[in-house]
Amino acid sequence: MITKKNFFLDPITIKTIDTMRVTYFVVFILSFALTEIGRNLYRPFIYKNNIEDFGIADSVGNWGGILAQIFFGLAIINSTKKKGLRLITLYIIGYMFYEIVQPYLPRGVFDWQDIYGTIIGGIFGLLLFILIHKITKQNKVFHRF
Repeated sequence: MITKKNFFLDPITIKTIDTMRVTYFVVFILSFALTEIGRNLYRPFIYKNNIEDFGIADSVGNWGGILAQIFFGLAIINSTKKKGLRLITLYIIGYMFYEIVQPYLPRGVFDWQDIYGTIIGGIFGLLLFILIHKITKQNKVFHRF
């Protein structure tokens, strides 16, 4: 049987619930929660008290959002390491492209801090992804569909 090679998906891992998929999902939940805390608690506090935080409050949606989206995508497709790296690269490039074209969209505003936030969040997500793959030596399979 000849299997078609896909750029992101792996026919076996997409149907598997294993240690990696559960880990990706837990990191997604944590990063999403931290992003929302940053947007709804940290940012208003910084703005209200006029504290200089070097743009962290301004870009929390970008660096936190890309981190959450990276691990949500990884949890959904449960890809191999190589395909996961492709997905992370696509997210970083896609977020930066979206930020660059925002002035041409309705109500869009270009902000360099959002580009920096995207790069920082993407690199942090990449490093976390690599760390997860180094720590998780034995990928225990819980269920296969």
